[in-house]
Amino acid sequence: MFIKSITAFNVYFKFNTLRKQPSIASLFPSSIHSYYDQTELKMSCFGRLVSPRAIVKKVAEKNIKYNKTFKNPWNATWIPCLLEFSDWLLNGDLHHIVFRKLAFHRIVQACLMSSNSTIKQLVILGSGIDHIGWLFSEKCTCFELDIEPMIRFKKKIMPPVNQNIHYSNFNSINNSLSRCLNKQSAFNPNKPCLFITEGFIDYIPKENLQSLLSQIKRLHPKNEWISTHFDRSLLSSKQRFFFELGVQITGEQLQASLTKEHIISIGSNYGFVLVNEWAGIPELLDEQTTPINSKLNTIEKRVLDRENMNGCTIMYFK
Repeated sequence: MFIKSITAFNVYFKFNTLRKQPSIASLFPSSIHSYYDQTELKMSCFGRLVSPRAIVKKVAEKNIKYNKTFKNPWNATWIPCLLEFSDWLLNGDLHHIVFRKLAFHRIVQACLMSSNSTIKQLVILGSGIDHIGWLFSEKCTCFELDIEPMIRFKKKIMPPVNQNIHYSNFNSINNSLSRCLNKQSAFNPNKPCLFITEGFIDYIPKENLQSLLSQIKRLHPKNEWISTHFDRSLLSSKQRFFFELGVQITGEQLQASLTKEHIISIGSNYGFVLVNEWAGIPELLDEQTTPINSKLNTIEKRVLDRENMNGCTIMYFK
């Protein structure tokens, strides 16, 4: 299968592998694991002995679940090594991947489940191969915006879902967010939305971010916004080199690194107030979900015992 964004695939691959580690798996609900189990069947990625189509056919014919017999054992052996090598090059990256997935799940769920919440729609910018829209589409109407090649790819691997996900071809540099959403018959401009920009704003110019935030508040004054933020100036020289090199290798382009204070200031200019922020996994855990350290394997310790990469935060604005 052709995939437009190698960065989106790398995030998918790392999280899909990490979420299978027992102590990490317990942090996420079964619905998230179901999404990745099903997409993995259709994804042409590491560890395949047969094509995804053949796997799906065998599962359908024999009524069996996906298991290790469909994996290349040599590749499966090397996956932990690849993850450790990745984390050695970019110290804290594995923690970062799990942290942002855990944070977005818990924050979005809290927004939708709160009795005081007015949020009735989700809008995900640069949705990639992520599970958020699929997971929460039963609770509210979801709109996934991305470039057309990514949308086509995702539709091929997406598990069965109800009709509450609506896809739109969107390029933040060339397209109007307001026009894009208003073209969707399912979009209700009279209902507040939660806008999600996970791993998105690092790849757009400051002027485009300003335009997006302006349009979000004009669409509805009670719209909310949750975003990852990555201040590259806080990375060590080695971390910054490998991060920026990795993005260059994928053929994608980073824009100017904005500090957290810059983002808060820009948001404030368009009516957004920072409600909360998180900087690492420990902030998201309670006593019931904190893993027992003595039982962690090497990869789990790298993810759960390490502080997040410098400069990585999740910010929630109203």
